[in-house]
Amino acid sequence: MEQVITRAKKVLVSPADALLEVKSEAIGVTQLMKEYVVVIAAVPAAAMFVAMLGHASFFRSVFYCALVYAIGLLSVFVFGKIIDALAPHFGSSQNADSAFKLAAYAFTPSFIAGIFNINPSLAFLGTIGSLYGIYIFYLGLPVMMETPADKRITYTAVSLIVMIVVMIVLTLIASTIVWGGMGGVYGY
Repeated sequence: MEQVITRAKKVLVSPADALLEVKSEAIGVTQLMKEYVVVIAAVPAAAMFVAMLGHASFFRSVFYCALVYAIGLLSVFVFGKIIDALAPHFGSSQNADSAFKLAAYAFTPSFIAGIFNINPSLAFLGTIGSLYGIYIFYLGLPVMMETPADKRITYTAVSLIVMIVVMIVLTLIASTIVWGGMGGVYGY
C-alpha cells in the first residue's frame, strides 16, 4: 500500500519524472493492474459507497459501487489498448506495456479526485483530476510511446474522444443495470 501511495504522489506532483522512471521498469500489464490499479481505482467507488449510505438500499449501493469499480478497472485496460492500437497512426511505437502504464498513470488523478464522490456537491471537483490526467497523458506520449512532438496534440485528442465514447457507453450500461434507466449516480 505504501508503494501505491508513493507512486500516486509522484505521478501527481512530478508526472514527468514518474513517467521517465516507469518507462524503464520491467512491469507488465498484469503486475501493474494487481499492484497499483486495483488499489487506486477503489477510491472513487469507496467514496461513492459512503455517499450512498442511507440514500439507497445497501444491496443497490454495493452493486452500483462494484460496477463503478469494475468500470474504472476496465477503463484503464481499454484505454491502454486504445493507446497501443492508435500508436502507428501517430508515428509512435506500439508497445502494450508502455501504453498500459501510460493509461494507468493518466487515470491516477481522476481516481484520486474520486474521493470527492463522498459528498455529491463536491463531485464536480473530480473533473479537475480528469483534466490533470489528460495533461499527464499528453506529457507521457513522447516518453512512453515515443510520439513525435507534431503528433502529440492529435494523438491526445483522438485517444480521448475514443475513450470518452467508451466511458459513456460503460456508464450508461451500469446505470441501466442498477437504476433501470432512471435516476443517476446521485439520483438515489
